[in-house]
Amino acid sequence: MDVFQFFTYLKQFNADILLVGAAVWALDLLLGKTLLRKAPARVTAFLPFLMGAALYAAYAAATGGFANGLTADEVISAGITCGSLATVINVVCGKLTSGGSGKVSRADGVKQLLAGWKELTCEEAQALADAAASDEQKARALLADIVGEETAKLLFPALKAVSA
Repeated sequence: MDVFQFFTYLKQFNADILLVGAAVWALDLLLGKTLLRKAPARVTAFLPFLMGAALYAAYAAATGGFANGLTADEVISAGITCGSLATVINVVCGKLTSGGSGKVSRADGVKQLLAGWKELTCEEAQALADAAASDEQKARALLADIVGEETAKLLFPALKAVSA
């Protein structure tokens, strides 16, 4: 994913998702370098999604979103989207800080995105990345097998972005 693809990916989100997603990314980065430096990968993989849901719920409460009819399902969905965005930002920043040398492959991005659900082998991650780039139906089916149907609907845009 180059910089232009990344910005094209960002254009699909509202400002609230972008702001909360960036906050989740920054908080995840801070916690990963301090308190959770030695935490297991399974914990740190789920952290952006949990923080996304918590921060988006706080945002909705502070801005009166619940009073305006925002449901808990919508808040959790938006929170998972914020966590997905934070993961994509993390992968893109990893590519940029590696000098664009490709040290963070598409398969590595897919493995990082889905680490909280299943520890993927390199072959599985590469197959999913290739499917996301070329065959949307196959990619959606593979993703649904890993994370479930409902979560796959939320994570598919992030998967496409990481796989680009």
